[in-house]
Amino acid sequence: MKPIRILYTIPNFKTAGSQNVLLSIVRGLDPEKFEVFIAVEKHPELIPDDISASNQIHVLYVGKLLEDVRYFSRILKTHQIDLCHSWDYKSNFVEALACRLANVKYLYTKKNNAWSKRWKLKSLLANHIAYDNPEMRSRFFNPFYFKSKITLIPHGVDLDKFVFIDNRNKNTFNICCIGNIVENKNQAQIIEALVNLPTHVHLNLYGRTDEVYKDQLVRLIKKCHLQDRVSFKGFVKNEDIPHELSQQHVFVLASKQEGLPVSILEALACGVPVLSSESGGGASYILKNNRGGFMFSSTVELVDKIKLLLQDEGLYNMLKQQAIDNVTSRFSLKKEINTYKNLYLKLVKK
Repeated sequence: MKPIRILYTIPNFKTAGSQNVLLSIVRGLDPEKFEVFIAVEKHPELIPDDISASNQIHVLYVGKLLEDVRYFSRILKTHQIDLCHSWDYKSNFVEALACRLANVKYLYTKKNNAWSKRWKLKSLLANHIAYDNPEMRSRFFNPFYFKSKITLIPHGVDLDKFVFIDNRNKNTFNICCIGNIVENKNQAQIIEALVNLPTHVHLNLYGRTDEVYKDQLVRLIKKCHLQDRVSFKGFVKNEDIPHELSQQHVFVLASKQEGLPVSILEALACGVPVLSSESGGGASYILKNNRGGFMFSSTVELVDKIKLLLQDEGLYNMLKQQAIDNVTSRFSLKKEINTYKNLYLKLVKK
């Protein structure tokens, strides 16, 4: 039987936050049943080598709707694509229109909390929509005309790679945040919390940096005299994240807006309790009933939660085990891949 040809679209493999999620799914598909193509708008040289060169596509839009629709439609026809799965974070609906023109099924994964008339049009044109945060159903997809074309598919973690290993330093209490160092991630709030915590509490920040925002953080660190307690660790490859997490006591996500944060799932899988802001509902869905961590709504509350974990060893150890159990039972990568695989088969069959 001829494999189903799936074209995945993502802006690039440099700054797009979903790159690792997409690759985990791609690498988990049976190559005898699915042939994978990947299209990017920028940095085609960063498409991973395990994607055949003939299946890598550099999309060059000109910015004119009709021309871009026809152009993308030709790409679909040239490569005989059966289904296009978009991981773009924008409301642009060129792909959706091109798929209609080429008679190709169009699926997109909704990952952020943005919504507009353009998002609504993109959703109406789509054959199906996957969303990773249950709150999105009531927020975006409540109208009756969406209910037959949506599926909740939370992200998953590779439980063979993200496992509990204890390399924690006994002399310091390490809190960390892994993610791009940008204003939305709000690392400044964690630094402000550090001022009111014992001196043996240290903060490790991982990720690519927006230099303007990093400069603001550096000034804040100096102002608060925290130079010896805050470290910028730089970008960490996905395969190295478990090792870094093994050295941390608590993972803190202070983001202003998030979908369903994979970074939280990875921390939990490694037995690292999580403290998260209310950033769009995804984190509270993961940490339902405080399974592996707590939510916080202010800097004061963040400080109080960290102090609680410092002082109550029994609570801390309970959260570590609950963190692992939570991900194992609800957020495995195998479960995510199987759900997508079944959805692909259903859409192409239709």
